[in-house]
Amino acid sequence: MTDHFAKPLDIEGVLSIIPASAPGIPMVFDSPHSGLTIPDDFERVVSDDMVLQASDTYVDDLFSFAPSIGAPLLSAQFPRSFLDLNRSLEDVDLDLVEGLWPHPVRDSASARRGMGLVWRYAWGDQPMYGRKLTVKELEHRIDTYWRPYHRELVRLLDSTHERFGKVYHVNCHSMPAIGHALSPDPAGTVRKDMVIGDYDGASAEPELVRMVCETLKSFGYSVSLNVPFRGAELVSAYSAPENNRHSIQIEINRKLYMDETTRRKSSGYSELKENLARLGEACRDFVQSSKI
Repeated sequence: MTDHFAKPLDIEGVLSIIPASAPGIPMVFDSPHSGLTIPDDFERVVSDDMVLQASDTYVDDLFSFAPSIGAPLLSAQFPRSFLDLNRSLEDVDLDLVEGLWPHPVRDSASARRGMGLVWRYAWGDQPMYGRKLTVKELEHRIDTYWRPYHRELVRLLDSTHERFGKVYHVNCHSMPAIGHALSPDPAGTVRKDMVIGDYDGASAEPELVRMVCETLKSFGYSVSLNVPFRGAELVSAYSAPENNRHSIQIEINRKLYMDETTRRKSSGYSELKENLARLGEACRDFVQSSKI
C-alpha cells in the first residue's frame, strides 16, 4: 500500500512534517506551539525572549519518537503568541483590531484573557503591541500561518483514517509549573506533572485516555485529566469518536525538563524523553490491537 507520508511537506517558517520511518500505524502527532522562528514582519514592543516565553520549547523534540513508531509528526515553526494555532478563527480579540472585523467571532474565554487567535499580551500583563492591528494584518497571518497548518493536519488525519479506518491524534504541549495571570487556573496553582485532555470525554474513546494516564502514572508522574486543560481547537475541531477519529491533548510540566527562565534543558530532559518514547510504544501497541 502507498505510504501517505513518504515525503515531508515543509513550509519555511510555518510548518514541518516528519513522515513515519517505520511501518505506518493509525496515529498522527502534532506540536503547534513549539516554534521559535520569529517572523520578520512581527512588529511588537517586547523582546524576542518575551515573545518566546509562552512557547512550548523542545516539545517537538520530546515527541520526535513519533516517526519511529510509524506516525507522522507535524510541527509549527513560529511562536504561538504571534498566532495561536490552537484557537478557532472566531477567537479574535476585538480589542486588538483597528476598525471593524468583518468575520464571525464568538464569546471566547481565551480572547478575554488576552490569549486569543493573536495574543494581546506577551506574558503576564505585558502588552505585546504598541498599537492595534489592521484587518489586513490579521487576515495575512491567518492565510499564511493558520490555514496551512490546519490544512496539513486535516490531510494527515484524513489520509490516516482512509488507510486504517481509524485515526488517533495526539496534540502535544507543555505548560508552566505554576498557574499564572493568563491561565484558566488561578495564579499560583501548583500543577501536576502531566495533564491529559479529552475535551471532557468528548474527543476520544475512554480506553485510550485510561491507557495514557495509567502508563504515565506507572513512570511515577502525577497526572490530571482535563484540569486545567481539557484541549482546545485542535482537539475539538477534528475529533469524532463515533467515526473512529480520536484526539487527546498532552500537557507536560516544564519543570520536568527545562529551566523556565532561561529555557535551557535541565538534567531531567533525557529521562523524560525516554519515558515519552515508552509512552509512544504503548500507544502504538494500543492502536494496533484496538478492535475499533
